[in-house]
Order: sequence, then structure tokens, then C-alpha cells
Amino acid sequence: PAHAMEEHRDRNWNDSAGNQPMALSSSSTAMAVAALALCYAGTCYGDVASQHSGLRMRGSVGKMDSLTSLNAPAFAAPPPASGFGIRNPLSMRRVIRAAHHVKPQGPIMMGDKEHVDGGYSNIWSKLTNPDLGPVAKGGVGALLAACVAFGVIVAPISTSAAADQSGMATSSTKQPEPGLSSKITQKADMLKEILQDIYSGYVDPVDLDKLTDTAFNAMLNSLDPYTEFENAKAAKEMKVTVNGRYAGVGMSVQKVPTVGDKDVSLRVMTSLQGYAYDKGMRVGDRLLQIDGKDLSQVDAPEASALLEGKPGTQVKVKFLRDGWVTPKEVLLTREDVIIPEIPLTMMLNAEKRIGYVALSGFSQTSAKELAYTLIALQHDGPLSSLVLDLRGNPGGLLSSAVDVANLFVPEGTPIVSTKGRHLVPSSSASPGDETSKTEPESKDFDQTYFASFKPLVPKSTRIVVLVNGETASAAEIVTGALQDHDRGAVVGERTYGKGLVQQIQRLSASGTQIKLTIAKYYTPSGRCIQNKVYTEAARGSYGAKETKISEANKKSFRTDKGRVVKDSGGIEPDVVVKGRSIGLLERELLSKNAFFQWAGEWEKMHQVEAEQMVADGNLAGVTDEMYDGFIRFAKANFQMAGGPFDPALDKLKEALAELGYAEANPDVDVLKTHMAALTDKEFITHKEELKRHLQAAINERFFPAAYKYASTLQGDLQLKAAVDLAEDQAQYAQALSPSNKLASGAVSPSLSVQPEE
Repeated sequence: PAHAMEEHRDRNWNDSAGNQPMALSSSSTAMAVAALALCYAGTCYGDVASQHSGLRMRGSVGKMDSLTSLNAPAFAAPPPASGFGIRNPLSMRRVIRAAHHVKPQGPIMMGDKEHVDGGYSNIWSKLTNPDLGPVAKGGVGALLAACVAFGVIVAPISTSAAADQSGMATSSTKQPEPGLSSKITQKADMLKEILQDIYSGYVDPVDLDKLTDTAFNAMLNSLDPYTEFENAKAAKEMKVTVNGRYAGVGMSVQKVPTVGDKDVSLRVMTSLQGYAYDKGMRVGDRLLQIDGKDLSQVDAPEASALLEGKPGTQVKVKFLRDGWVTPKEVLLTREDVIIPEIPLTMMLNAEKRIGYVALSGFSQTSAKELAYTLIALQHDGPLSSLVLDLRGNPGGLLSSAVDVANLFVPEGTPIVSTKGRHLVPSSSASPGDETSKTEPESKDFDQTYFASFKPLVPKSTRIVVLVNGETASAAEIVTGALQDHDRGAVVGERTYGKGLVQQIQRLSASGTQIKLTIAKYYTPSGRCIQNKVYTEAARGSYGAKETKISEANKKSFRTDKGRVVKDSGGIEPDVVVKGRSIGLLERELLSKNAFFQWAGEWEKMHQVEAEQMVADGNLAGVTDEMYDGFIRFAKANFQMAGGPFDPALDKLKEALAELGYAEANPDVDVLKTHMAALTDKEFITHKEELKRHLQAAINERFFPAAYKYASTLQGDLQLKAAVDLAEDQAQYAQALSPSNKLASGAVSPSLSVQPEE
């Protein structure tokens, strides 16, 4: 039974050492997912898949309901017409969890031919062959085939960095230098003596935990900004980020000032579909009690801790929504919450078969989520083009980057190489022996990662990768691999330029760890895109010395087709499209949560009306009248009447008076008047951008998070350029031809797009 299988998965998720399984047995995975799919067959709507409906599981096992069709109903600031999966792909979380949790029957190496070639290609042919009846036509057959394909495809995808390193690394143990152990002991004894003297003799009581955290981080930050000490709290947060999951209710909270209230209040900032969202919790809800505990004096971290707990347990939440008079209570069941890494996926143009996927991070679940999403997007056949949006993606796991790139490049293709060294437990240590981690051995980390299974996206599909200055680390690995192999055109702005690899090393102290830079990574052409060189800080100084690599010192490399690309300084796009700059007024309004708070005031006045519009599937857009009301609201509540510089100018007047220059104050008043006029002008010149923020703030209070994300894409010049390039086969080919790049590596002016004023 499905519920029994669910319990079996939860019991066997971790091995004895607490590690994630290296890989999944394709046979057990396929059987598990098939069984789960068949359990839902009786309640599944007929021919759902062929109608492109999003599906999600919720409530008791065995219940499935159909969500929004790909041809989403019209509402203010909707995703482009016929957008696929406006609901998050993880809404089918039970199917995904089946692929995640089945206990492996034995390790499967990433290049296993039997499972990759046989399993993947056979299942994919069933998905795309129109002569196979219900499998191709949709309904339960298509759902089952997609689930089985998903289970087999991701089976070779390793979710353990350790698994990625085994069998491929060329490593040799580094012998410690003579006398090193005694020198380390001497320094440790000195630190102990210093701490004892401070604790015993300092004039005021000291917090040893804070003191040592500061000492450790000062020491590690003298090497580079990414080498850090993490206390138990930070290590727990890192674990959630890396694993892409946690035990809780699928809801985040934050202390937010409330208009008209003297104190800040705890507000819901995210409510994940499939979890708290399905129980009625919405963004903006004010939390009053958790299990009877009053929250008026509770901060956000403590409230979050109260919501977390063992899966299967329940927690009662009392909350008040803007516009309500009486609070409500809801009983939430804690679950193994999978944090979505794909905020939005859809068909940008169903007729022309142009798909879109935004990927926000690289955790252990990212490649699996993306594989599932690509299967769904290609249900009706291969895409003509795919826009992969990596803007704002800060990166994550190296292994996840390799797995994601593997979905697009041919089997056997090099994806990334690393050069450096890493720490491994002592060879004499027993498995799971935490004490062994105090004396690790150092080994070379010179390794090349190859695509170990066939790509999920066919070669005929044109791929456009969207990037910006916040695309970093693992996201740059994927971008670099697609660019170097000429598998996709890169559009946007130069990426961040982080070419370093970190390793998490657990310490013997309970729950603490260090994040240590161990290597540099290189794209398939051989370039390292690190934009700065870090050298150890001078003795007694804090922070590493950093030097930005000059243009003259950058080296040239070539892609598979002979295009010139350069190292250092991030990845330069094939088509440069500058993003819209954010003005001072817009930045101030965002920093003050003005749009979020205005949406709460709007909800108070239009609660009944808005809920009826949501029920009808059509939430009204932001009108000029609403926008004028927002301007009055901002000026009245956020010191915007005279402009964002008013407080600073008032302090200037006080300083001038104290110094005897009060006669200059009238000049400051003139400046204040001028700044007020400029602020009013900015409300007019940036009207459309500010209205989009207002629309997104309303959408997130009534719809799942994907609707807010979709509304932010309205008027997106970079996305428009990506779609234009994807549609134009000749222009796409030109972007990938050697003639696109000059000898200097600069982008051809004919392929550079500037934002409209």
C-alpha cells in the first residue's frame, strides 16, 4: 500500500552514518513510483496529462486533484499565455519523494550502461511514441510513464558529493610536514591560555561562544571570504540549504513593521504549496500563537523553531489576516518539506514550443526537480527552444551542477574539472566515527567530471541561458559547460565570477563545522572564471587581501566551435543585454517593505471582493487610481513626502547649526524642495516598474509563489531578448558561431542589446 511504502521510505532515508544514499536502484525506484501512481489512478482525472494540467498530491494518500491548466485563466500580471506548471513542479511532491526515498538495493555508478541506455532510452521512447496508446495520449498512462521515466532517469544522478568524488579522482595522500603536529598543539594551547585570561580577568563578563566564533572567523577570513567557521545554528542552516529539505510545515516567518501598529509583528513571508498553503496559510498572515504560546515577544528564529519538528507531529497555529476581525486556528502537520528550487516553469509560446525554467539554487534535489520539469515540458514532443533562467542563482553543490549540466550535454562530455586538495577521514578511522574527523588526511583533488548519461533535452532544442551579475558558483559551472560546448547561447550580463570550491568539514565540537576552500574549478575549455585573487592577510590584519584580475592578465580559450572565451572575471554572455537599473526611490521602497505593507492595507479594504475574484480566477490589476493611492500611502508612512534624503538633510541642518553655520540652512531647505520634486518625478517616470511591484505584492497574498514570480517577468527586457534569440534560428546560429566573438573576446555590437530608457 502507498502509506506503507511511505513509512518504509522515511525509515530508510538515511544510512547508518546519516548520509544520503549514493544512487537509486532503477528497478526498485520504478516499482515504487509505479505503485504510487497506480494507487492514485482511481481518483485521477481522465486524460489529464494530455490537457497539460498541473497535478499535486495533498491530504491523505490516494487523493489527487487537478490544478490550473497550462492555458491559465486571465488575471492581472499573469504568466505568458499557456504557461506550463504555474503551480510549482514540486506540487507532485509524493511522486518526487518516491524517487528520493526508496532504499537502494546497491550502488549504481553514474555511467552504468544497463540503467542509462536501456532504462532511460526505452522509457523515453514510450513517452514520445504516438503508437503506444494511453502512454502517449495522456491520463494515467502518461502520468505512470512520466513517473517511471523520472525514477529511471534520476537513478544515475548521484546526490552525494562523496559519491561523485569516488572512482574518478586522481588522488594521493599528502604527508604532513615534520613538526606540524607539535606546532598546531602549541598554537592551540596559546589560544586556550588567552581565552582563560580574558574570561578570568576582563573588566566585564564575556560570552565565550561569541568570542571564539569571532576568533575563528577572523582567522579563516584572513584566507578568503568563503572560508568560514559555522556554529551549530549556522551549520544547521547550511544543512537545510544543501539538502534542499527540512522537517516543518512549509512556511517561513519574519518580523515586519505593520502600518498603524506600534510594534512589529510576525508575518508569514512564504507559504509553500503542498504544505502550509494547502491548509489555508497565506503570505501576510499575522501569527498570534503557536501551540498556545503567545508570540508578541517572540522573534522570528524562535517562532520558526516552534514550527519545526518531527514529521507526523502536529502544531496548532492561531493567526489573523488583514481584513479579518476574528482570528482563526489551523492544525498543521509537520512533514519532510522539500524546498522548491524551481520557482517557475511554463510554456512561453505553446505554438512555437518555447519552454521556460527558472532555477534558483543547486541543492541535492535540484537536478531531480529539473529532470521532472523537463519531462513535463516535453510531454507533447521536443521543445524548439528552452530558456534556462539562472539569474540571481547563487550556486550550491558542485555535484548538483554536474548533474544539471548532464541533462543538456552529450554523454561522455567533460563538464568541469577541479584542481586542489581536500580533506578525507583518516584511513584508520571506522565508518561513522566522528572522532576521526579531528585528524583528517589531505589528498589531491584533481578531478574531471563527465556527463554520465544521455541528455534529457534533444540536440535539436535551442537552449538560451539567462544570466546576470548575481549568477555565481555552481550556476556558472552549468553556464560555462553549455557555452564551452556551444550547447546554448548565453544572454544577459557578465556573471559574478566565483571559481572556487569549498568543502564542509565537520568538527568534533557538537554540531560545528568549517567551510574550507579546497580547489579551483575549470570549465571544459580550461578556463577558471574566478574574478579575484585572494592572498593571506598581513600579520595582525583582518580579512584576506583581494586583487581583481585585470583585463590584460586574462587568457583566451576556445569553445568546441572555435569561439574565443576568456578566463577570470566571470562568464561573458554571447549576447549582452543590460538589466533594468533600480532607482533610488524603488530601492528605498523595497528596503522598507512598502509594497508588502501596502498590499496588506489593500487587502483590508478589499478582502471579500478579492476572494471572490480569486475564486473566479481573475484578480484585478493595479489601476492608476490604486497607484495614486500607493503614492499617498508611501509619502505618509515612509518619509517619502520630501524624498528619501530628507532625514539626512535634517541632520545636516542640525550639524550646521551646532557648528555656527545656521545661515546655510535656507540653502538646505532649497535642496529639500528640489529633492521632493525629483521624488515626485521618479514616481511618474518609474510608474510601470512600481506598479509591477504592487501587482506582485497582491498576487503573493492570494496565489502560490509562482504567480508572484511570473508577474515580475512582465516587461523583462532580458527575457524578451532571450525569446527573440530562441525564435530566430539564424540569429541563434550566429550567436554560437566563431564570428560572433572578436579576437579580444568582446561581444559583437550587432548582438548587443541596451535597455530602453
